[in-house]
Amino acid sequence: MKALSLNKYISLLLIGVFAVVLSVTAQTEKVEEDEVTKAERLKYEDIDYKKYFPLIKPSFDTRIDDPVLQDLKKIRQYQPFEVSPIFQISEYYFQRIDEFDVLREYHAIHSTCDSALQYINEFQARLDEKEVKKKGKRYYMEFLKFPANAGTIDEKVSLLHINKELERRKEVLALQKSEVDSIYMNFKASINEYLIANEIFRDVCGTYSTIKDLYIMAENDSLFPKLATMKMHYEKSLEYFALYKAAATVHPFDGYSQEYTIKPIENYRIHGLTRTSFLTMEIDLWDYAKWHDDVLAYYQAEIVNMRLLVDSYDSELDQIIQQKQATSSPSEDRFYLDSRKIGKIKKYDPSAYPVEIFKYKEQKVNLLNQIAYSNIQFNGNKVDLKYIRSQAEVWTESLKASKALNNIHTSSADIGYIKHANFYKMKYNDNLSSYINYEKQFIADQTVQSEKLLKELVVTYFSKVPVEKAEFIPYKKDSISVTPVSDKNLFGKRKYTTMYVRPNKNNHKLLIGTINNEKEFGVFVADLDSAQKITWVKTFNYNRKEYQGIPTIDIPSIRIKNGMLHVLMAVQGIKTDAVDMTLGSKVGVVKIASGEIVHEQPISGALYPRTLNFLQEQKSYLIAYKGKSKNNIQHYDTLSIQNVRMDGELIWNAKFMMKGIINDIIGMPSSYILVANVNKLATLDGKATLTATSETFGQFNTALLKLDAFGKPLDATILKSSTPYEATFALTDFDNTINIIGVKGAYAPNADFSNRDVILVTLKANNLKVVEKNIQ
Repeated sequence: MKALSLNKYISLLLIGVFAVVLSVTAQTEKVEEDEVTKAERLKYEDIDYKKYFPLIKPSFDTRIDDPVLQDLKKIRQYQPFEVSPIFQISEYYFQRIDEFDVLREYHAIHSTCDSALQYINEFQARLDEKEVKKKGKRYYMEFLKFPANAGTIDEKVSLLHINKELERRKEVLALQKSEVDSIYMNFKASINEYLIANEIFRDVCGTYSTIKDLYIMAENDSLFPKLATMKMHYEKSLEYFALYKAAATVHPFDGYSQEYTIKPIENYRIHGLTRTSFLTMEIDLWDYAKWHDDVLAYYQAEIVNMRLLVDSYDSELDQIIQQKQATSSPSEDRFYLDSRKIGKIKKYDPSAYPVEIFKYKEQKVNLLNQIAYSNIQFNGNKVDLKYIRSQAEVWTESLKASKALNNIHTSSADIGYIKHANFYKMKYNDNLSSYINYEKQFIADQTVQSEKLLKELVVTYFSKVPVEKAEFIPYKKDSISVTPVSDKNLFGKRKYTTMYVRPNKNNHKLLIGTINNEKEFGVFVADLDSAQKITWVKTFNYNRKEYQGIPTIDIPSIRIKNGMLHVLMAVQGIKTDAVDMTLGSKVGVVKIASGEIVHEQPISGALYPRTLNFLQEQKSYLIAYKGKSKNNIQHYDTLSIQNVRMDGELIWNAKFMMKGIINDIIGMPSSYILVANVNKLATLDGKATLTATSETFGQFNTALLKLDAFGKPLDATILKSSTPYEATFALTDFDNTINIIGVKGAYAPNADFSNRDVILVTLKANNLKVVEKNIQ
């Protein structure tokens, strides 16, 4: 118990000591604080304010500095009965308002205005008539010089004078705070609005790489509402800047007398992208409003009209197609798109997808026109050459239309499609593929129909297979084969063996062939009527007794022009007084209407004649020779082309080297074009050479050699293909177009073309450029 009391005693003693220490420390601090305060109080209590005041304000517009402000506040504290120091403190803050940067020290101006107003209110609350009368002359005479009393003639200051200036200052402070808000907020708003306009413009430039892209995508992207927003923000920026400048006249400050210059946007994606600083004296602003107006005006004047043109021209082409489908009369001229309209469309969209549709419709118009023309050419005789060529042109136009269809883009995700999305939606129900599929079926039907007809012609007239069973018609004591037969047909070998069948007028047929039996040896031409009766027969006879053994006779080529049949015939054998093979060739001319033989012209040459063409204006023959005999065709040897008058005079002779088979020589108004199935064709010196894909004989490609009026080569080309093919005949109507028709596959002396695909190549005669083809 005693121990516990002792511990308690010791604890209380320690607590007491600690309390004494704290008390002493506190007393020491209080003494130190009082000494500082006392020194300050003694200083400012002893200041004679009457003497100090002239130091503060020697004149009414003297600026009060910071040390004086601190003195004034201490005087106010320690000489509380002095009222004037309160006004002087407010004067300090009032004088400082214009010293702040209104944009960077916006809140400091507010605070300074509040402080000035606080001390003005305090001064005004404590000021009375007694103070003014007692100390007016000493402290308040300056009020007579302040703006509120400027111009007064009063010599004594009154409370009214003072209150008048104080109220003026209150109004100034209120206006200052208001206009400082306006300056700051309008300046900030001007910057923000301009930056928004700038960002919109930059975004537009980032989206559309060219101004053409902008114009063409504006409709689909609803761009102009966005550009209108850009213009609105730009114009707001100018409005806020004007408000900022107006407010700045109320609160002028150094360093912020900005003026702006509006710069035009003349080059898209070069001008208008840069941002600008509003803190420089000269501000450059891009004129987004005018750019918007210019772009919109141009869009409405040009792009809207272009889109209307796309719609109207598509409808116009549809009307032309409907007219073609409704009439059976073809037009003489080929239809072409209006290049002026296409140019206007592609001016703004170089890859304009609708133009692809227009190009197809152009081809469809020409196809329909060619079908109508072919129907007129058809006189019931499918083997008429004009009808054949018209069908070749139908096929050509079908291929061109098919190619045009395949060029049309149908994916709605393609940017080119999106550029004209409204056009596709309005004109094609946003389902272009359906329209394309329908048109493809129409074109396919026309292509198949023409191809089938041309295939029949090729098979009928150019197949070389022996005919095992042939129809014969009686002629005197012999018979004539209606169907062409090969020399290998033993039954037909004694007969009049037909080699060519050609249509004649009034459903008649011309039969051209050879006679090679014991009684006769030569060439015959017969006319067969629709009842399969011979109306006339004419023969070109040779004397078989002049030859040792059995000579061969052949008809390498025939040509029908202007009612005349020109027959190129060749006899080869060893004459009775010779030991070497001789070649006798001539051209016979028959008037088809009557069967009258009007001309026979021997032709000379060591090479075997292969093809013939009659030049009506020159009254001469183009004849191509190659090889020593009929079957000597596989070698790479001399090709001779002669222009021979009907009287036998040689006009010119051109020579080349060739491995292949002559197909035709086409006479154009001022040139000649050789068409041949070749492996190789070259000049005699070998400096200019055309080679096919393969040099194996029979693996042919078609070569074209163009000669001038004197037989000099002008141009040449070879229509190469990885798949060999054989041109069977070439057609032209002197309209700068050549149609080559043939079959795919390697050449064979005896070949049935019925199981081979037909080929068609259409070229321009002036430059030998391919217009259309169905081979690769």
